[in-house]
Amino acid sequence: MFREKKKVIINVNYDQAQEASARYAEISARLGIIEAQMNERINSIRDQFQDEIIQLTREKERQMDVLEIYAKEQKDNWGRRKSLDLLHSVIGFRTGTPKVTKDRKFSWDDVLDMVKEKFPSLVRVKCELDKEAIIAMREEEQFRDLVKTCFIDVVQDETFFVEPKLQTLLRVA
Repeated sequence: MFREKKKVIINVNYDQAQEASARYAEISARLGIIEAQMNERINSIRDQFQDEIIQLTREKERQMDVLEIYAKEQKDNWGRRKSLDLLHSVIGFRTGTPKVTKDRKFSWDDVLDMVKEKFPSLVRVKCELDKEAIIAMREEEQFRDLVKTCFIDVVQDETFFVEPKLQTLLRVA
């Protein structure tokens, strides 16, 4: 696929906009038809192989279970190694990244309270801007001071859109 240099378009009149609108809607409708046909074919192919995929996936999982049980039962014989070469595969154990867990009897809030009390240096305090409050105060006098002294503002972008009237086109076709 090659990149086409985008032409600069200026001075578009009403008739040209109507023509572009009609063409845009036609193209959108055609794309929708093509995508529907494509999805129909993809689903047909998926349906054709689905039963075999399910069967093979289940069988693969059964073989994985056998290999995992063997690995767990024989791990002590591996020495310091974390993997074992078999004729058709390598099996082993990967060490995950460390994570903090808690006793099931306590909620994370309970744990946080206990750590705050006994080990306060292990508690983070997150400080962040309350953007929702800033947006809410944009009509107030105090907001102008905020803009001048803190160099922030509230903006609202406007984006262009085109919604083709596909129902009209489908009735015509």
